Amino acid sequence: MKLLKKIMVAAGIATAVFASGAAQAAAVDNPTVSITGIPNLVANKFVANESVKTVLDLDTITLTLGAGEVLSVNDSITYTLSNGVFGSAGVLAALPTGAAALVSGGVGSATAIYRVTTEVPGAATVTLTGATVTGTAIADNASVVTQVAVSGFVGGAAVAMFGSPLSNFDMKLVPAMTATVTPSAGIFDVAARFLALTTATGETTAAGVSTTTGTAAVTTTAGLGSTIGANTGFGGATPIPAAVPAAAATLITISGPMTGVSSIDDANVNGSSAAGVLTVGGGGGYTIDTATNMAWATQVVTAGVSSTTITFAGTTAYDASAYTAAVSRLADGVNYAANASIGSGTLFAFTQNGSAFITTSFGSLNKLTVTDRSGALGGSGADGAIVITAYDAAGAAVTCTGLSIASLPNNGSTTIQGADVMAACPGAKRIEGKVNSTTIYVSNTKITSDGATSQAGGNNTAAVNI
Repeated sequence: MKLLKKIMVAAGIATAVFASGAAQAAAVDNPTVSITGIPNLVANKFVANESVKTVLDLDTITLTLGAGEVLSVNDSITYTLSNGVFGSAGVLAALPTGAAALVSGGVGSATAIYRVTTEVPGAATVTLTGATVTGTAIADNASVVTQVAVSGFVGGAAVAMFGSPLSNFDMKLVPAMTATVTPSAGIFDVAARFLALTTATGETTAAGVSTTTGTAAVTTTAGLGSTIGANTGFGGATPIPAAVPAAAATLITISGPMTGVSSIDDANVNGSSAAGVLTVGGGGGYTIDTATNMAWATQVVTAGVSSTTITFAGTTAYDASAYTAAVSRLADGVNYAANASIGSGTLFAFTQNGSAFITTSFGSLNKLTVTDRSGALGGSGADGAIVITAYDAAGAAVTCTGLSIASLPNNGSTTIQGADVMAACPGAKRIEGKVNSTTIYVSNTKITSDGATSQAGGNNTAAVNI
């Protein structure tokens, strides 16, 4: 029967044969592909990319032979790592009987070859226990798959047996922590001259300070390898890693225009420097730096949600803008190395409401006539408010003082006199306007000694250029 087995293997039949003629192949405990052909995505263990990978415990690999699969003396079992090298080769044992000895490879090699010294009967379980992997050269997010090959000798040549080689999914490297950013949208209100948010997207106090009401959040999630003893020494006196990731090592950096921002608040952060050093009085909010247009904080609770609001002082006209959050991990003691990026995204996105118009030819003899074409002003809809920003010939913004512009009536018109604008905004040459109406028609008329000239245009979404 043993000779028949070897002849059949040599002929390319990768199964053992029962006395009845039925066939059955050997199997490992955590194959990369199930017997039904479905890929296995769950490793025996997970290891954090940032953790110390000098010694990684290799979980016991169990090879189960079929009922008719017998390992004879001098047959061999070869274990080959897809990544890393053996730190220790471990002990190969068979139940109920059988024995094998390491004859090649092992420590410092990606391969360990064991030679059978005592026959292993059919249906036995062959276990490799106590082996370790040196993982310092394993790339982030890589997998460690152990290929188990069983071979015997036919005519002096080694041939594969029992459906081997078989692949066992032993380890998967994963980030110690990941972060996702959930954005919130806000609208600066033309009716407030863009000094405050609309009532739908913010709450504004009597002092003009407005705070976002939408849900912006940074959510961190600890990786599957971020547990005590995930690498080695589980349950022992010196497990690696020795602790879960520390909350204070998660640094969130927010980038965006910070002039006019009173605060960025979050109950799950402490304000810090760009290096993650806590700042005095920084609890519950970010440390803002208007010079660099950035803000920083570290988390209070690891693997938690940081729900964030931003408050505007109401002293600056705010334009369309975005605030992005970049999340990184600082060096976390001896347990986890730093990671420059574990997630990023837009935290806040702000726009201005209303339609827009632009004129590059404007003076005291001009007049702008703005007409509503939406038919939807008043009530709970847009209020028709108009706000303008003036620029001089060099393109610099001009301060306007005391300029009052009547809101558009529904399906009606409002006239903006050039003399009024020039009196309130000295030096103005170019005018940009926003109107709280979805559709407008604008004309720019200039009175001259020989009559009047006029330019006009309408819009649906784009700015009217007159």
